[in-house]
Amino acid sequence: MSLAVNFSTRDFSAPLLLGLKADVIRLDWSAYGGPERAEIRLTGDREKLLESTRLLRSPVMITDPAGTPVWWGYSEEIVIYLDGIQFRVALDSLYNKVRVRYAFISPDTSKGGALFTDFADDLASQTEFGVKEILLQRDGIDEDFAANLRDTFLRAAAWPKSTLSQRPKPGRFYAFVKCAGWFKTLSWQTYENREGLYANIGSGPGIFTFGQSTSYQSPSQVFTPGASASLKYAYFQLRGVGDPARDLNAQLRDGAGNLLATSEGVPGSTLSNISYRWVKFTFTSAYDLVNSTTYMIGVTCNTPDPARYFAIRTDENQGYGGGYGRYFNGASWLNIPSITNPGGAPDLLFRALCICDTGSQISATANAGSQFFTRITFPVSGVSTCPYRDTGYDCLTEILKLMDLGTSNQRKILAKVTPGLELSFYEQPNPADPKIYMDRKGNFYSNQGTALKPYFPPVGDFARYSGSNRIMMPFDKDRVPACFIERAAYWPNTGRVKIN
Repeated sequence: MSLAVNFSTRDFSAPLLLGLKADVIRLDWSAYGGPERAEIRLTGDREKLLESTRLLRSPVMITDPAGTPVWWGYSEEIVIYLDGIQFRVALDSLYNKVRVRYAFISPDTSKGGALFTDFADDLASQTEFGVKEILLQRDGIDEDFAANLRDTFLRAAAWPKSTLSQRPKPGRFYAFVKCAGWFKTLSWQTYENREGLYANIGSGPGIFTFGQSTSYQSPSQVFTPGASASLKYAYFQLRGVGDPARDLNAQLRDGAGNLLATSEGVPGSTLSNISYRWVKFTFTSAYDLVNSTTYMIGVTCNTPDPARYFAIRTDENQGYGGGYGRYFNGASWLNIPSITNPGGAPDLLFRALCICDTGSQISATANAGSQFFTRITFPVSGVSTCPYRDTGYDCLTEILKLMDLGTSNQRKILAKVTPGLELSFYEQPNPADPKIYMDRKGNFYSNQGTALKPYFPPVGDFARYSGSNRIMMPFDKDRVPACFIERAAYWPNTGRVKIN
């Protein structure tokens, strides 16, 4: 099968005319992004082969004899074979946006908290190739060390590097171009979302007792979310005093102390009278928090008892920025008193955990990593998790994790990219209703009986085997279930198709 290969300038504005013969060696597709990999062989004049290095990050479009797009992506590696040498350029070691995550080591060998340098950018490289970001992680270094590491790394990595080596066996002149699908570019930037989890788990010493009288009630933490989200869980470090048995509830209030939502109860009898432990409170219906609005999240009990009450851990070091602990004295809200810092306002040890639909999280992550996509669409998954991310992983890694969680129908989320670079996420089809069939020779057909061309494999669909008279549908649908086609590869020279 003869397939045409078309390269464009990096800004998509014009075709690149190489004067070389291009043969497609292999094409790969995936249910996670559509076109995945391609291998192309270029042959022709020696000097023109050397010029093929300008193809790096150039858009690639492969079409069939009718001009229909078959595969599309960008070139990520070029290896040129000449006489007894081979010459390689690639994007794998190119990074033009760099920052360093680092930590100090103190004289007692304890490690400090994570710190970050500012980003350093090579704007010219970013304009030429797109933004490729990397987060370097080092322990036991100081701020100056981290900044110099960042700048030195950027200078060395911002532009493509060539590798010159001996060719194992001299032979014909040619260039080998490896291409990747556009979905892979989501791995070029790291993803971070500091919203959705508001917490202080520091070790600052302090306690506050409550529930012994109406003058000591509802210890709460003031916090202000930086993005809209839905509060689902709250955690506090608590213990009992005198074996209290009545229920505790978490309560969400506005900044003035007006009640907004109350969690399910937790029996006080489940608390230890000796040690503190994290106690989880669940809000039956997640409460929608509004961006930049101040709230209080706290814990309360209904009936005072001077002999059986509760203690909550506080942080007298005031480790939670932008908030502080408060309590209700029966008439007004006051700051929780500090023992070690009179006049200060300790924080609570707390966690306020929000959730949102994973479909919207996929959208947010894809938009954060998008450089080339013209449009991004996503489904409502019906599955909700916490959107907080601070792992240093790239956007693609985070998206694939969410896609594997699937939907409320227990089906995975798939993705495809169109030739016009529209990225869409969608629910895996129903396995009980496959649209594709395979005969005994390995050929694919639609459920209408139309033969599928080998370079249009039904990736992302379920297929049934139809090459036996001993399989009767729908009676054998459980004995011979449909097979999900996750990946496919095609070799044009032989017409071979391999599915996974």
